[in-house]
Amino acid sequence: MSALRLVGAAAMSAALTGCAMFGGGSLDESSPGVMRGGGSAAAQAHALVHPGASTKAEVAAALGRANTIPFDSGYEVWVYRWLGADRTPRAASELVILFDRNGIARKARIRPGYSA
Repeated sequence: MSALRLVGAAAMSAALTGCAMFGGGSLDESSPGVMRGGGSAAAQAHALVHPGASTKAEVAAALGRANTIPFDSGYEVWVYRWLGADRTPRAASELVILFDRNGIARKARIRPGYSA
């Protein structure tokens, strides 16, 4: 497995672990990375991120402040969440973006919210 794939897999695992850690509480709209709008807004935001081209500055300008997870390798994961019906992390749609040590987006994916 290449180093980029390994880091990507670790980053996505960490992001999903972060989701599980915050499982039961409600999301605060003033928290970093918590967005307004529904699941379609997550798809629209995902379309703005171009792996291999988008920079942290461009993503921040388009989407605002994210919930960030930095790694010792210099890679960083940014997470944006759109509130679901019950305002919990489980119901929230998520956009997760992996940035390399140069601040370029390498991967982006959407996790749809789960109904109660």
